[in-house]
Amino acid sequence: MKKPQLSELTLREKIGQTVMIQAPHLMLMDDPAEFLAKNPFGNVWHTCNSSMAATNLTDAPIDKPEDSEFYRNWAKEYAKMLKIPPLLGLDSPSGVATDLYPLVAEALVGATDDDQIAYELGKFRALEAKCVGANWIWSPNIDIASRFSVTLMRTCSDEVEKLSRLSAQIVKGMQDHKVAASIKHFPGKDQTEYRDPHFAPAYNHSTLEEWREVQGKAFKNLVDAGAWSVMMGHHGFPASDDRKIGNTYWPSTLSYNTITGLLKGELGFDGVVITDAIDMAALKVAYPDPKEQFIALLNAGNDIVHNVRHLTYIDLVEEAVNEGRISMERIDDACRRVLDLKEKIGLFDDDLEEMAMTPQLQAEISDFNNKASEKAITLECDVDNQLPLDPSKIKNVAIVLSTHNESIFTAIDAMKAAFEERGMNVTKIRHIKSDDEMEKIAKENDLIIYASYIMPHQPMGGASFFGEECATFFYAVTEGIEKSIGVSLGSVYTYYDFYQNMKMFVHAYSPSPESQRAFVDAIFGDIPFEGTMPFLPPGPHVE
Repeated sequence: MKKPQLSELTLREKIGQTVMIQAPHLMLMDDPAEFLAKNPFGNVWHTCNSSMAATNLTDAPIDKPEDSEFYRNWAKEYAKMLKIPPLLGLDSPSGVATDLYPLVAEALVGATDDDQIAYELGKFRALEAKCVGANWIWSPNIDIASRFSVTLMRTCSDEVEKLSRLSAQIVKGMQDHKVAASIKHFPGKDQTEYRDPHFAPAYNHSTLEEWREVQGKAFKNLVDAGAWSVMMGHHGFPASDDRKIGNTYWPSTLSYNTITGLLKGELGFDGVVITDAIDMAALKVAYPDPKEQFIALLNAGNDIVHNVRHLTYIDLVEEAVNEGRISMERIDDACRRVLDLKEKIGLFDDDLEEMAMTPQLQAEISDFNNKASEKAITLECDVDNQLPLDPSKIKNVAIVLSTHNESIFTAIDAMKAAFEERGMNVTKIRHIKSDDEMEKIAKENDLIIYASYIMPHQPMGGASFFGEECATFFYAVTEGIEKSIGVSLGSVYTYYDFYQNMKMFVHAYSPSPESQRAFVDAIFGDIPFEGTMPFLPPGPHVE
């Protein structure tokens, strides 16, 4: 179809291009076609790993979501109900749906410091997105990493030039394959802020000069590299906008100075600006009235309001335009940017490519994960120069797992199998609860692996061990330290926070089967430790 001109669209159709709702809101309707005929919501999103009834952040992922064909077919049916093809956003950068293959994270790419691997990550993210009918992914993160960042492990580096270079390749890999990337979360954060906008106000306390040298520079580099969209963050940026709502700084998503002044003005960005989900506490609590919030968000310069739960959005915005509280020029500018993005993706092409997961594509993704994992594996320390290990001296292996994500206990069967292929007997242990248990483990095993997996929001909240999970560290390596190796399958900060008394420690960055196998191969000398730490750990450093 031909790309529509603004003059051909009604006001309601234009407003419909400025909103994104979660797919289940439509999936659960008795007659979505009738609703969309009156309310042309032009864009939807999904995580593709939750129940169809999951429309809240706190809804837990389920073990067996619908497969990619289900999502792909639903996306086609949704598109048929609309005059203008929709953007289908995806907030699952590491893989989606049960029949698709999990992909490694940006931190692992940072450990490889390899432009081609970064490009291929973007490529395979795009191809997997197409398998579920999506054409837009909110990735990569350009937030400078810090210990308690909600984007922990989802950035390539905390060094601006490296972050920019590798992230630009991820963007290119995605957009070369007609899936829009969205760099986030503008204007970025400073490394002293540990609060999470999902739950609380958060700020970037940099001066404008400091921002231009760090976070601003990273975003400028990615804008110049051709990113098609930018997602705003809800954290305040007092150097750009020092207004307050009550006792909190104005969220950047509401700031004309930050969006229209800095991003669209100073950085020259002419693509689509999308808000982060507007149901996060940092915005919702500060600005609770839906109509007033929508007016403020659009007038600040956002082109799409993301995760709208009020299905009267078009009515409320139309009313505001008719009242003169939002100008037609602002609606036209936002609509034009969205239509331009849809054109770049190819949504108006008659021969738009459709993807499905095939054994060949799955094999290509597995090969990529394997290549990336082997190049990323990083040796943190080997105090007594014990590596590589001699497999002939190891008969019994214990793998002690620390995690708040119970599915990882099954996932480490990949590590178990890698040891068993070398003829070793392997026992998986979920917790260590006493001195006697620790003594028994050390006595019965020739090698003890302390594996850990921790990430933000798994469960909801910051990335740290608490409660029952901390008990293991009370007893860990009090016996058998000379035959103990730690390995992080997630946060790079696990070593500093919990394991710095270990003599051997390795960063694998991912719980993927390929990363687990790379760890085992590396400690036995089958592959070298090629990776380098993508982030500088906090606190004092012991050489």
